[in-house]
Amino acid sequence: MFYRKTPKETRLDKENPLDPTPTCFEVHEKWCVECDKEDCRNWMNYEEDLNCAVICARKYDNGLSLREVAERMNVSFPRVSQIEHAAFKKLKAGNLLKDFASE
Repeated sequence: MFYRKTPKETRLDKENPLDPTPTCFEVHEKWCVECDKEDCRNWMNYEEDLNCAVICARKYDNGLSLREVAERMNVSFPRVSQIEHAAFKKLKAGNLLKDFASE
């Protein structure tokens, strides 16, 4: 399970040092350094979240709005909404969402 701390809290947390083999996002989070590995599957061009989707997910407990996702991924809000709708449709078709209400 991910812990959710701001990069500053992580950097100041002396009782919980990084594990001997830290992940790249733990290192970037600890030192508040932006990721430059554009070929990483978690990389996104959004400097406020240190260019890392994992750091972004750990930072916001309640998630992001679709508009915030669109801004971070540099796509339009309607496109993000279309992708969300298609994902829910697939989940419903696979009976993975039993309480999903039809529109």
